[in-house]
Amino acid sequence: MAIKQVVAMNALQEIAAEVIKASVCAVDGGWLALVNTEAGKRLAVVVDKDTPLSSMLKETEVKEAQGAKVILAGLNANNAAVARRFVKWAAPSACGTRGTSVGFSDWLGCADAFVVDLFAKRQIKPVLVDYTPEDSIALQRNFLEAVDTATWGVLEAGYKEGYGANAAGLKSEEEIVKALLYGYSMIGFDCSDKINLSIEKLSDEEVEKRFYQFNEAFCAAVNASYLNVEFKVGNNKIKFEEKELHRIVLEYGEAIMHIQFIYNSYLKNTPWDIDFELTLSKPGKLLTPQEHYLIANELERNGIKLAAICLDPLNEKEALADNLQLHCDIASAFEYRLSFRNAEIGLADPAAAMKYTKGKVHFKLNNILWMSAVKLIAATDAELYGRIAAAAEVEPVAADCICGTDACKAFALSYRKVLNPKEGNLAGDIKAFLQAHREEYAEAARTNVGNYLKNL
Repeated sequence: MAIKQVVAMNALQEIAAEVIKASVCAVDGGWLALVNTEAGKRLAVVVDKDTPLSSMLKETEVKEAQGAKVILAGLNANNAAVARRFVKWAAPSACGTRGTSVGFSDWLGCADAFVVDLFAKRQIKPVLVDYTPEDSIALQRNFLEAVDTATWGVLEAGYKEGYGANAAGLKSEEEIVKALLYGYSMIGFDCSDKINLSIEKLSDEEVEKRFYQFNEAFCAAVNASYLNVEFKVGNNKIKFEEKELHRIVLEYGEAIMHIQFIYNSYLKNTPWDIDFELTLSKPGKLLTPQEHYLIANELERNGIKLAAICLDPLNEKEALADNLQLHCDIASAFEYRLSFRNAEIGLADPAAAMKYTKGKVHFKLNNILWMSAVKLIAATDAELYGRIAAAAEVEPVAADCICGTDACKAFALSYRKVLNPKEGNLAGDIKAFLQAHREEYAEAARTNVGNYLKNL
């Protein structure tokens, strides 16, 4: 007979200084919760006999209370994986191609539990991890640590409505395999290295010469597919001029082939749902509607199921200012979402993106948690704020003046310099500050995220 909840709660309260009540949940053969003890926060499992879950835990201490066995376990990688296996809502899940989601990058690993419950009863899904290989190297924090932090945050908040985790900006097969093994629900593949920008410098004559070096049947098929045709997307039409079409094929052809290889090799037959997000933004290159359409069309023709194409408004500001609705219409036509990186500092009108996509959109608030911390430090600890500004190579401004300014963007994009152990090396000091000001940081993060959500 399973242990009753009241018995489990009494046992937890007997051995712990505090039971985090929102985390209490039934598992096979017992109950699971997060608790605070004299030794710090622990994962606790209450059972009357050993179970598959309890036998998998590592770094454990076993106690007896209320006639039950209470297992206290460290918040390590093994135990986070066990929690994700046995508590389904603690594991990331795919967002799919419908609805709105909002993503976060918790560079300090402090804030997931603060913001996740803002999404309760909203038709918006949180993506609590958006992490790139460059972030991992700069912050000396691997991909598994990032998803583990989200796991503990979701458990602490007792948030059962589902969240995502995006391994973003992946370029190698090894990175993709690791992300899948770690349980990420979204694979963000960056194929920008395969975009041949040298084609931009060629004359029309050189482009034509190169294009017609391809197989004759291929050239004929491309021309037949795209020339002298109008493609309807929303209330707009897209047409291709011959030289423009050939230039796009030369510039993006290798990228399209590489995307197909990656998808068919690793993502086509996963036993669980995976969101496949594609990054096409490249500094110095604006994505045109014709390029966007051709890439989407070729991927669909070859059976590639995209969840989203990611654009960075900081790189694509001009293209999005002129053609935001057209890009949104293309995404809708091919039934995937648009994803906007650095949305809170780069996307001028998120409400317009919501409108044009009919709510099928993903906003990446890559900097909002970090900037909540910076602003709080600026208002509270002048000495630490000065060191952050120096490491970021930014002129310090008053706390009330940070947001919405060029200084805000500079601080936001400098997190790798500030937190990198080989550069600013301030991660330890900032985490200590946030731990000492936990309630203030929680309130700041919740306020800033809440305000953004209200504007959607």
